[in-house]
Amino acid sequence: MTSILNTVSSILASRVSSVDRVGALSLRNPFSVEFTRRRSVWSTSESESSGRRFVVRAAETDTDKGKSQAPDKAPAAGGSSINQLLGIKGAAQETNKWKIRLQLTKPVTWPPLVWGVVCGAAASGNFHWTPEDVAKSILCMMMSGPCLTGYTQTINDWYDRDIDAINEPYRPIPSGAISEQEVITQVWVLLLGGLGIAGVLDVWAGHTTPTLFYLALGGSLLSYIYSAPPLKLKQNGWVGNFALGASYISLPWWAGQALFGTLTPDVVVLTLLYSIAGVLFLQTLMMFILLYFLTFWFHIMYLQLGIAIVNDFKSVEGDRAMGLQSLPVAFGTEAAKWICVSAIDVTQLSVAGYLLASGKPYYALALLALIIPQIVFQFKYFLKDPVKYDVKYQCTAIFGAGYIRDGFGIKSLNELINLREMSSDDERDEKELDLTSPEVVTKYKSAAEIVNKALQVVLTECKPKAKIVDICEKGDAFIKEQTGSMYKNAKKKIDRGVAFPTCVSVNNTVGHFSPLASDETLLEEGDMLKIDMGCHIDGFIALVAHTHVLQDGPVTGRKADVLAAANTAAEVALRLVRPGKKNHAVTEAIQKVAEAYDCKIVEGVISHQMKQNVIDGSKCFLSVSTPETRVDDAEFLENEVYAIDIVASTGDGKPKLLDEKQTTVYKKDADVNYQLKMKASRFIFSEIKENFPHMPFTARSLEEKRARLGLVECVNHGHLLPYPVLYEKPGDFVAQIKFTVLLMPNGSDRITSHSLQELQPTKTVDDPEIKGWLALAIKKKKGGGKKKKAKKAGEKGETSTEAEPMETSSNAQE
Repeated sequence: MTSILNTVSSILASRVSSVDRVGALSLRNPFSVEFTRRRSVWSTSESESSGRRFVVRAAETDTDKGKSQAPDKAPAAGGSSINQLLGIKGAAQETNKWKIRLQLTKPVTWPPLVWGVVCGAAASGNFHWTPEDVAKSILCMMMSGPCLTGYTQTINDWYDRDIDAINEPYRPIPSGAISEQEVITQVWVLLLGGLGIAGVLDVWAGHTTPTLFYLALGGSLLSYIYSAPPLKLKQNGWVGNFALGASYISLPWWAGQALFGTLTPDVVVLTLLYSIAGVLFLQTLMMFILLYFLTFWFHIMYLQLGIAIVNDFKSVEGDRAMGLQSLPVAFGTEAAKWICVSAIDVTQLSVAGYLLASGKPYYALALLALIIPQIVFQFKYFLKDPVKYDVKYQCTAIFGAGYIRDGFGIKSLNELINLREMSSDDERDEKELDLTSPEVVTKYKSAAEIVNKALQVVLTECKPKAKIVDICEKGDAFIKEQTGSMYKNAKKKIDRGVAFPTCVSVNNTVGHFSPLASDETLLEEGDMLKIDMGCHIDGFIALVAHTHVLQDGPVTGRKADVLAAANTAAEVALRLVRPGKKNHAVTEAIQKVAEAYDCKIVEGVISHQMKQNVIDGSKCFLSVSTPETRVDDAEFLENEVYAIDIVASTGDGKPKLLDEKQTTVYKKDADVNYQLKMKASRFIFSEIKENFPHMPFTARSLEEKRARLGLVECVNHGHLLPYPVLYEKPGDFVAQIKFTVLLMPNGSDRITSHSLQELQPTKTVDDPEIKGWLALAIKKKKGGGKKKKAKKAGEKGETSTEAEPMETSSNAQE
């Protein structure tokens, strides 16, 4: 036979001679309440005639008996049906099982957690008013509100049935309105329903890790140990209150954040940390970190403490009887109510102070407009009767206005962090390092030396039947290995490594071919290879591209023509990219050289100025001008660095994109702020921001399956700039020469290059203007000997090979 605890106070009343007498006795001496596990229904331990003590003993009775008789304390006919549906005090007695089940879940407690989901979704920045996002958010609200909050309240009522027999005997369980088995069934249905919805949302959001399921499971476990023995956290006034407050504030927000955004440790801290009060203005990093976490604990301790204390007032009588040390029991109601309002008000006022200090006075005023009515409510109602007004105060003052304050604070904090990052970038720009610093020159040349060696390594790997992807991986691995051993003992961490992933593009492929690991493309005898790669040290970049024909003996025919055209155009550009010259003059000269070899310069190829961590600076020039592509006129200046890129073709120079899936090289665009929607996209972009904040990278360096899912959205919304794999027509040949040049005070210093194979082109350069450009000195002459040497180098013209790496590096020391 199922049994429950039943406090049928009507039986007690029948043992007292009159209601007036009971009232008189209660005035002379407070009631003494005891609980026993006896089979008798009710008894008084002393003679009624003594008039000195009134003892109540609760006993077990059968479920059916409990159902047949409601306690005298129950509001019965005088209760409110609305209160019954909301699950709050003053509820009418109900026999409808579905209404009783709803009452057990306390719907009045749902809105704060539902609102938390809304705030988390909004804070993620990825929520959009589309049917899909609205549906996901509603489902998440159902998980947090009716399911998991309902589970929490039901299981709490079950384990609090002894206390409720004193505090709220008309509640469904102590009144016998619902059986033990029905309560247990409800607990399991709500728990499994919430966990199931969480799993569905994880799948819907494309989570590779079931974040929402873990949050739901963790919250459910916390709810259980809060209410259930042996831990029963609520027995400890401090630990229990912290657990309750954390559940009400953090978990629903994290659920909304994880559904539409990425739940990182930073997001978790920011969600909790909205009382930071201007800490970010401190100048030293250590002080910032120290106060950041001090404020974090301040927030946890005081705001959540205040929330939980509010929840304890209604249970003082039962908590005291059961020996539970809630704060109102431990300190008394008077002290506890002041601790409560002080903890809440101080924490929330600090948000307004922080906003004011961060230059957002209107946000601060808006928050004060919410806080002032809250304080008025405290003094007019809550402080006078915390038991009567606890629920209203908790829902309106704390969760309504409180979550709005959270949102303002976190939004402002994110803006301030971004502002500080921008300020740091501005400060770096103001102190921009250039070639006037010997250290900078050394880093450029060290990067150049490594990439020149890497190019040689790649060339030795280029053999018939070799897999292109293997060659690319070896080129990148060599650069990482060489740079990894440098600056290990530097006081400041120096970023270094691959500045442009190794690409090997064959024949009519224009460039950027760096396939994924699954690609099986092989090299063949006679292929014309374009090898493109880059290295950087501390953001100072050295790029190189070289063309090689996979054959023994001299290169002849149209392959020789296009390679000679690219090389000669590069030699001309080297002599024209110098301080005082204009960028458009270089473009015209490059086109003229290509025409001399009956070749075309490939459209869309741009040579950029480079700076620290900037591979494609705004100052640039085109290799060929078209009506569709234009750049601003500019003049070259001393101490600038350029990557000069020449791509020539035997075709029409108008390459086409054949397959977007072949694009694997990308660069992050720092100017785009679109919030990605897909979980896979957000994960990939987070990885890119961490590992490739400035330099181009290959998708091969990411997990391939996840990359395929996430990169598309990143590209479509401008987060990533693709380097497409373009093609000329089959049978055409494309050659590329790229090098890095430092515009030093003593002349141009070409720091990346590799010697060419022997060429036997079918065309020669006879144009006097081109010969004149080739005759220009690269270095400023110091004497007659230098002038003569420069002239001889220029006379080589169409058969000139590129300077050897070590030779050009040594020239810079003059």
